[in-house]
Amino acid sequence: MPTDNPRSVDPRFFQDALLKWFGRYKRDLPWRHTRDPYAIFVSEMMLQQTQVKTVLPYYQRFLKELPDWKSLAKAKEEKVLKLWEGLGYYRRARNLRAAAQAVLKDFGGKLPDTMDLILEIPGVGPYSAGAVLSIAYQKPHPVVDGNVLRVFSRVFLLEGNLKAGPGHQKAWSLAESLLSPKRPGDFNQALMELGATVCFPENPQCLLCPLLSQCQAAQKGLQAEFPQMPKTVETVEIPMAALLIERKGKVLVRKRPQEERWLKGMWEFPSAEGKTFEEALRKLEKSLKVRAQRKELHEVRHQITHHKIRLRLFPVFGLPKPRKAGNLKWVSSLKLTLLPFASAKGKLRKWVLRKSVS
Repeated sequence: MPTDNPRSVDPRFFQDALLKWFGRYKRDLPWRHTRDPYAIFVSEMMLQQTQVKTVLPYYQRFLKELPDWKSLAKAKEEKVLKLWEGLGYYRRARNLRAAAQAVLKDFGGKLPDTMDLILEIPGVGPYSAGAVLSIAYQKPHPVVDGNVLRVFSRVFLLEGNLKAGPGHQKAWSLAESLLSPKRPGDFNQALMELGATVCFPENPQCLLCPLLSQCQAAQKGLQAEFPQMPKTVETVEIPMAALLIERKGKVLVRKRPQEERWLKGMWEFPSAEGKTFEEALRKLEKSLKVRAQRKELHEVRHQITHHKIRLRLFPVFGLPKPRKAGNLKWVSSLKLTLLPFASAKGKLRKWVLRKSVS
């Protein structure tokens, strides 16, 4: 019979087994060598929905360029976005800059160490607040991310959707009841580490797990059935066209305005979505007063959540008529490399730069 009762596992055993395992097998990560709240805050913002191996080079480069709250708060948004280029979910970068500004303006340059105040910081939710407070300040606040949900679902055979509603609240209550009061930061990291390195979504390495003797899924051979994930949203394909417009060794690029649903403030070759590539091209031709060739130069495919983007680059005849729009700019190849481009548009940029050299 499935159970969600945390008393089915002794909290002291749970804490001791997990912390002992963590002390022996934890990964050597740079943010584990500091108690600086700023550095820990940056790492937690980067790690949201992003794998550790992806974050590592970004984290070190970011701290080298922007080592403290003041330097981040005073940095131009474009510089922050450039440092974030390729990490995705660019709202995190804008929130990070806004958080630094709030820390300087409202909290005297020191990150708050209480839950009610840290939740006032832009971009901070219950998960990131718990992570930062427990790791940087050793405050007894739990964390629940996808890795933690997977571990809990198997150890306690938690049924149903744990990402929302009563199931999610149940997971948070469980995390709070099991939290080590003496070492909350290490405990939270250990729990997430277990999900990331042992309790995989598929083919979990149960024989290496410190909680094997207590895990109900492992004892009953039900690991593959937990967690019981909600149905995935059907993927939607989005045709998108981009234009390569060249003049005297320069190319025309566009800064995405704040009202765009994706990638605000990022640069791109002038682009548009459509139900078809032809519809997208006509939108571009009308807005820029140009005529595009119908044979694409290059195609990039990219997925954002449940949106599968097919992005094609087309050349144009002639040049656009003069416009006063401030979001359009002619740039050299060197300047092109310095502007923040998102992943899919960045792949187009790489192709264009390679083409210009050859």
